[in-house]
Amino acid sequence: MPNIRDLRKRIRTVENIKRITSAMEKIAAARLFRAKGTLTNSRPYAAALGQMANDLVSSRPEATHPLLEQNAEGYVLTILVTSDRGLCGGYNTRAIQTAVDFAGRVGREKVKFIVFGKKGADFLAKRGYEIVMSYTGLPAQLTVGSTEEVSSKVIELYAAKVVSEVYLVMTEFASISRHIPRVKKILPAARAPEAGRNYMNYSYEPVPGAIIAEILPRLIRAEIWSGIVESAVSEHAARMFMMQRATKNTDDVIALLTLVMNKARQTAITRELTDIVGAAETIT
Repeated sequence: MPNIRDLRKRIRTVENIKRITSAMEKIAAARLFRAKGTLTNSRPYAAALGQMANDLVSSRPEATHPLLEQNAEGYVLTILVTSDRGLCGGYNTRAIQTAVDFAGRVGREKVKFIVFGKKGADFLAKRGYEIVMSYTGLPAQLTVGSTEEVSSKVIELYAAKVVSEVYLVMTEFASISRHIPRVKKILPAARAPEAGRNYMNYSYEPVPGAIIAEILPRLIRAEIWSGIVESAVSEHAARMFMMQRATKNTDDVIALLTLVMNKARQTAITRELTDIVGAAETIT
């Protein structure tokens, strides 16, 4: 059985770990609160913009734009969203595995990646996947401008017919403990008409082509931004949940070590009393 001094040291070590996990939980909770506010705004914005683009394109079948056309040649560009740091459970593992599985279905030689987050970039680079661009250190407060560079690059590559399709691998936020990896098609931006739905009849100024040319790049930027915001919320929620569990586990370990230390102390006291009684009997 460990001696009491060693047990006290182990208890102090676990208490220090508890302070760290508790602080990390509070930081993740604060970041989650801010990110959820951004998500609350981004979801309806992206949905409304997508609905408007769908209505415009579906009501004007003669409309043409490079982002509406299906490119016959080129590679499949996949945008993978992960985190820079770990300690967030299976968040990164599930997102990366979803991207790898998707690349396997499409054909590994046909897929190239744009990666957000050090974890995803390191994993893909070590396994020989081709990375077009990688980004780390996204700001805590995400705006559309935070993803402007990658959005512009994606639009440029697709308009130049270098890319045949664009997909976004992101993590959908369902609840604090539930985050679902998704593969979302971004380009081409053509939408199939929905049966049984009445489309809005818009009045165009100056002409439909100019409006569609303005709306479609905005839609692509909004979809990429919204997916990254959704993934950021999932990351913070996963990290907060894992730190909560880690903090609870430290409480259990401290209770167990305290019990072992008390038993060791009781054994030591009993042994000393036995020695004293034995010595007294010997003297008498």
